Amino acid sequence: MSRAGPDRRAVLAGVGALAVAGASLGASGVAPLYEALDDIRAAFDRQPVERLAVDGGYIRLVIADGAPGLDRALVQAWIHASARAVSTYFGRYPVPDHALLVVAEPGRHVGHATTFGEGGAVTRIRVGTEADRAAFDLDWVLVHEMVHIALPDLPRRALWLQEGNATYVEPIARALVGRLAPAEMWREAVDGIPKGLPDGGEVGMDGTRAWGRLYWGGALFWLLVEIAIYRETNGKGSLRNALRHVNRASGGNAVTWSPERLVATADAANGTGSVGRLYACFATERVAPDLAALVGELGVRGAGGGVLLDDRAPLAGLRASITTP
Repeated sequence: MSRAGPDRRAVLAGVGALAVAGASLGASGVAPLYEALDDIRAAFDRQPVERLAVDGGYIRLVIADGAPGLDRALVQAWIHASARAVSTYFGRYPVPDHALLVVAEPGRHVGHATTFGEGGAVTRIRVGTEADRAAFDLDWVLVHEMVHIALPDLPRRALWLQEGNATYVEPIARALVGRLAPAEMWREAVDGIPKGLPDGGEVGMDGTRAWGRLYWGGALFWLLVEIAIYRETNGKGSLRNALRHVNRASGGNAVTWSPERLVATADAANGTGSVGRLYACFATERVAPDLAALVGELGVRGAGGGVLLDDRAPLAGLRASITTP
């Protein structure tokens, strides 16, 4: 985690609904919370919509209820920067039409977000009216949500695949466009992934509701897939290629797939069986690899609270390719 405070995935998983101060009031005298999907979608019918062009489509932006005090220029720059990161990873913006509702609330933060796929990709994100450029530059939440729109929705039992994918891909996407240093990206991974290891009597990942398992355990799965594809194809294939293939085949999160279909489609991209084999293990069995040995092979070594990247390590070439556009 690059910022002080609780683990960022715990914040994502645990923060609740927040009231919107300063928003215009409805007939009931209560400020809209925009928690329900119907209320979020209604905002795009009843409030001014801006169309922001992105690579391969556009984002329909509504800043809820006018949001007096919110710097619109900063908001738009932040959205474009986040979209560029995700487009760089996936080769284009994942969907041609993404509805984004920005809801203002007091504070200097970029806050909680939720993404839906039913009827088309839509995201609601909360932003503090006093958020400055530094807050937007440090934000990772919007990129995380934009990664979610790239893959098909999955049954609840496989939520760890979805959250783990967004947790794994988000910092890579930001690193690809220079918004996050590779060493910092790997430091976050080294700090976070141990939180996803099975504890006590836990076995397979399917059906887990533990936030560490959902986010960081899922991210560990995708890291191991990354390594397995690299090894099985002698460096010619990649997870990035597999996920692009899934995105093109599915069209994004407006459709629902089985996890078995997702992993088979991912494997077809590189002509491997890596994703399916690892999914079968993670879904039903206790998987607890030696993380020190794993990151050592990647050439990620702890140093004074940060990390050093060792280009002599066995998987240093893979590590470098992950953050190379």
